[in-house]
Amino acid sequence: MKIVMNPPIGEIYRQQIAAVAPNATVVMPSSDELLNEMCDAEILFGSYSGEIISSGPLLKWVQSTSAGMDISLIPEVMGDNLILTNASGVHAIQVAEQAFALTLAIIRGVYFSVRAQREHKWQRPDLRDFYGMNVAIIGFGGIGRRYAELIRPNNTQTIALDVHPIAKVDTVDAIWPMERLDEALEIADVVFIACPCTEKTIKLINKRTLGIMKKDAILINTARGKIVDEQALVAVLKEGGIGAAGLDVFEEEPLDESSDLWELENVIITPHAAGGSPHRHDRTVGFFAENLRRYLKGDELQNVVDKSLGYPT
Repeated sequence: MKIVMNPPIGEIYRQQIAAVAPNATVVMPSSDELLNEMCDAEILFGSYSGEIISSGPLLKWVQSTSAGMDISLIPEVMGDNLILTNASGVHAIQVAEQAFALTLAIIRGVYFSVRAQREHKWQRPDLRDFYGMNVAIIGFGGIGRRYAELIRPNNTQTIALDVHPIAKVDTVDAIWPMERLDEALEIADVVFIACPCTEKTIKLINKRTLGIMKKDAILINTARGKIVDEQALVAVLKEGGIGAAGLDVFEEEPLDESSDLWELENVIITPHAAGGSPHRHDRTVGFFAENLRRYLKGDELQNVVDKSLGYPT
């Protein structure tokens, strides 16, 4: 068995995987060596392209380090003979923390004060209480659930929406099917997008759904930019149709310097950094190691992507 890890992230991680599979050949090739190493690989961990996958005729399993699969479901991985797993939930803590930080930065006027500080202005922003607010979480996977845990001590009235609604958990007040999205948007003070980007969720938040939201509602998106109609969002933010937005993701990345979003005072922009952490490699390799143990024992893998849906079920 041969395992290829791409890109090179450190010998310590190669050794970690080699310890799990002592009878396997574990390599972490340079970009120049990668395609050649793929020719007899059974498992690929990390980043890939169509060319990389096509260079591995013996490939049986790909472990992606990404949680979102919207740009990763390329034709080369769609065959039934290739298992694809992702990192859904692995970065949930970091992404949820970023979303919560954006939420509070807007509600407590931190973003306003930072701008005033740059101009040496002593100005007090309009402040609101997060305590007791109505929150709608769109998508109740690992990130949505962690966000719910973070906000729960603030006595929020929280509704989660999901395509596969489960029995209610203690961190939310209700779990609704996605068919009740409009109803949730009508009452939410904060709308947090945490769902996968699929054919059904592209531009889920659009001119019509933005028009349902409260005039002072806050939109937080750390999922995927294409879930929001960016042009419609800009228009609504300019017109005061909603209160503000905290955005870590965009339809096109990096965000073009000509985008109106840069100039809007009711927007916070972060550069698709929500999953960032000094421990990112520790977590992704640790997850892969556990999945590899399962693979070697013939057990069911975690986070097997349903390629027809675009996410694990």
